[in-house]
Amino acid sequence: MYRPVLRHIAFYLAAICWPAGALALTSIDQPKNLSLTAQPLSSALISLGKSSGVSIVFPSRLIGNSRCEALQGKLSTRQALEALLAQTQFSYREISPHVIAIIPKPNQQDPLYHDNLTFEELTVIGRSVTGSRLSRNDLEGSSPVDVISAPDLARSGTQSLAEFLKFVPAVSGNSTSTAVSNGGDGTATVTLRGLPANNTLVLVNGQRVSFDGMAGDSVDLNTISPASVERIEILKDGASAIYGSDAIAGVVNIVMKQEFEGFQIEQYYGESSHGDLETLSTNLLWGHSSEQGGLIASFSYYTQEGLFSRDRNLSNNADGRSLGGSDQRTSATESSRITLGDGSVVMLDDGIFRNATDEDLHNYRTQTSSISPSDRFNFYTSGYYQFNDRLKFTGELAYNQTEATITLASTPLYTAFEDIPLPVAADNIYNPFGEELSDIRRRVLELEPREQINDSQGARINLGLQGNSDHFNWEGHVYWSRNESEEKSTNLLNANRLSRALGPSANCQGTSIDGCEPLNLFGPAGSISETQLAYIRDQVKEEGYSQLYGMNFTFDSSLSELPDGALQLVAGIDFRREESSIEVDYDLGESFVGGTPVGETKGARSIYEAFFELQAPIAKNTTGIYSLDAELALRQSYYSDFGSNSSPKLGLRYRPIRDLLIRTTYSEGFRAPSIDELHMGGHQTQAFLDDPCSLPENIGVLPGCSIQSDTTRIQFLTNFSGDDTLEPEESTNYTLGVVWTPQSIIGLSMSLDHFWIDQENVVDASPQTLLNENAYFYAYSDLVERDSMGNIRRITAPFINIGERNIKGLDFASRYQWISAKGGLLSLSLNASYLYEYLNQVSDNSPKKDLAGTYSDAATEGHGSIPEWKVNTGLVWTQNAYELSYNVNYISSLKEKIPQSNSTRTIDPWLTHDLQLSYYTPFYAGLHLSLGIDNVLDEEPPFASAAFNDSFDARTYDIKGRYWYFRLSQSF
Repeated sequence: MYRPVLRHIAFYLAAICWPAGALALTSIDQPKNLSLTAQPLSSALISLGKSSGVSIVFPSRLIGNSRCEALQGKLSTRQALEALLAQTQFSYREISPHVIAIIPKPNQQDPLYHDNLTFEELTVIGRSVTGSRLSRNDLEGSSPVDVISAPDLARSGTQSLAEFLKFVPAVSGNSTSTAVSNGGDGTATVTLRGLPANNTLVLVNGQRVSFDGMAGDSVDLNTISPASVERIEILKDGASAIYGSDAIAGVVNIVMKQEFEGFQIEQYYGESSHGDLETLSTNLLWGHSSEQGGLIASFSYYTQEGLFSRDRNLSNNADGRSLGGSDQRTSATESSRITLGDGSVVMLDDGIFRNATDEDLHNYRTQTSSISPSDRFNFYTSGYYQFNDRLKFTGELAYNQTEATITLASTPLYTAFEDIPLPVAADNIYNPFGEELSDIRRRVLELEPREQINDSQGARINLGLQGNSDHFNWEGHVYWSRNESEEKSTNLLNANRLSRALGPSANCQGTSIDGCEPLNLFGPAGSISETQLAYIRDQVKEEGYSQLYGMNFTFDSSLSELPDGALQLVAGIDFRREESSIEVDYDLGESFVGGTPVGETKGARSIYEAFFELQAPIAKNTTGIYSLDAELALRQSYYSDFGSNSSPKLGLRYRPIRDLLIRTTYSEGFRAPSIDELHMGGHQTQAFLDDPCSLPENIGVLPGCSIQSDTTRIQFLTNFSGDDTLEPEESTNYTLGVVWTPQSIIGLSMSLDHFWIDQENVVDASPQTLLNENAYFYAYSDLVERDSMGNIRRITAPFINIGERNIKGLDFASRYQWISAKGGLLSLSLNASYLYEYLNQVSDNSPKKDLAGTYSDAATEGHGSIPEWKVNTGLVWTQNAYELSYNVNYISSLKEKIPQSNSTRTIDPWLTHDLQLSYYTPFYAGLHLSLGIDNVLDEEPPFASAAFNDSFDARTYDIKGRYWYFRLSQSF
């Protein structure tokens, strides 16, 4: 009800903030009256940028403590820069008409200097880069790092970090977002290399933050607004030696904005070409800087309408046979599907019971949501105070609230396969057959669709001190973050009351007599009365939190000047405390049909770590060696709940010539079992699984399949639980790559990196794996329980250390920038990942299976989409006040197993095109307008038979279709 009101308020707010009249954009050659006192060079550059209307970017450690003389008079920005930098070792470069970067003056004797710097590369000069805590002048470390700038985020038109990262080539597998309905919880995660989200470490400003509030093991990206992000750095290499646990697949470091001058309001509106998925985002940004300090504050409000499965042709029907798939409709039907004592199956049709067929199934997608409606509020503030040239205080505070509502089909009832048996007594007043009936299946459509309402709120604080002396730099931080979540599930059935309502008549005589209302499962759809529903309807609420607090201290220094350069060292210590908890608030009782809470979980642990990283020059300017240096890192970790771990890393960087870098790394990594994996109190669900014993060709052939099970069942009661004896996952990572930055082609850079990941002791709780192992090898018979008819009664899936993975692939990146004679800037980029091997062994009994180029749904505990090729390429043209960007995303074809069969099929490749036109209007100073269209050709995601939710993989593709948006911002 409140969303339309908020939309109007946001649009009016944007409108009244536009000035009635303003000046045109300022050229850097236009003279202005300037008056700058003698002050630190960094402050002078900031003041010059404010007065000139351009962004002057520079890493603070590059400028250091440099000062400048007073400057007064009528000068252009170009003249002022030349005067300020005249007596320094710095120069400048025009990156675009609105951005100027400060760079070191060329030194042809320094092998680490490159003259053809691009904008993204400039952001990492003279500071530590994700993947290394060393401050460096060279632009390329021993490990590959993607840097995504704030302009890149703006050009994508995205209002969600998860939706942007979904199309990054290194990202594949089972990441979550609000586009994941059944199986989602309103959170958003990122998965590198097809490994689980808990194998990718997410940092904010280089610091750890708490996981999602339901005792999760990954960071919820929805807690961060893209409007507050300065850049995203993606380290595509194992980094346990640098950052500790969870960095097996790599690291995503989200760097927030630290400085801004003035006030900016931004309004975004978008919707699909179908007229749905309306999205509104309002962002406010304020900042102020002085000679001694600065403060920035950001407010963001985001709201998106939902999308139902029935709203798209691809997803509106669970029967995919016409598209080359299988029938995924369920046997819980509108009128009950009843198994009699003689084995026959009947259902009511036009007042009489007839034999049921395999076509008498229910299409549950008429009710389910495809993209959940969501609302988010984010607040972020950051500030610093420079006590003197050697001591600086920093602080940041963030707060967020999110809400998402997932709609599931009305509760299905399988009386023979619930947590407690629910037979219908022979003398139940509605039973027309006069015999006890154990297997009745019905979709209780008389109930409204189930709703899963997820609310969360979180906060984080980070306070730091930075200092330096003549010989070293140091910094220390204290930090705290906490996420609290609530999940409410409605329109469930209470199993204990169901048992009584279906049992002997003597125990259930009517609400007015003994408080029990008998349930009629034998009438047509709609025959269950409101009185009956009122007796069995139930709901449950879970509340949880994840909390992290701690402190760390690091220092870095140049230990000595060797003949071939400085020996650099960074070392530090880190202490942190992790806590998680989930509590369940029951309404009528603890046993449900249609949904079961995760189960109470509670745990905490302390972690103590010490690390060092060393960069040593080996040779320089000798025969066959332009430069050669080594990087060595080691982290020692102690966990209070499982013991200690040592993680080393070795890297080499070799330049045979100045234009060519050859780099390689070796590292060992680990992931500590999460508190949820260790202490989960129990979780039940009707999991979507594929039973090999339902296929007639497997009966008597597979050791675990002696009797054919029911072919119409696709959901099975599954119990998950934790295990406090779990050991950490372990990995070995290798990379080998080349980087080419030719001096003869200004603005061009190219890189090619090969990566290997060998992982063992994998922690998993996969019911599909257990089911397959039971069928193919007759293993886990104590965990897979079948009845006398061969049907699965229950699967128990504890977290265990099981299996290993071996992953190999290539990353390719290329960027070219060209400035025309008329001042236009052309930027071309290509980022691609080729995953040619993903060997997965789920247990010692099973062979290794190559998952590269395959898809298996997360609903069956599969690994999701693991495409061999994933490519992103873009073009940006900037001329005067205009900017045009064009982007292409490509995902190669995949193989999938068709459910309920031994056949496979091919999922088609997917190619989409995105366009955006931006205009910095001369009519109002600081006004920026953008119009964009995503998926210009309205390309539908490819059909996937094994995708139980909506016939496509929502974790990899986008079902919105053609989507247009309009964004305008005003800066003061």
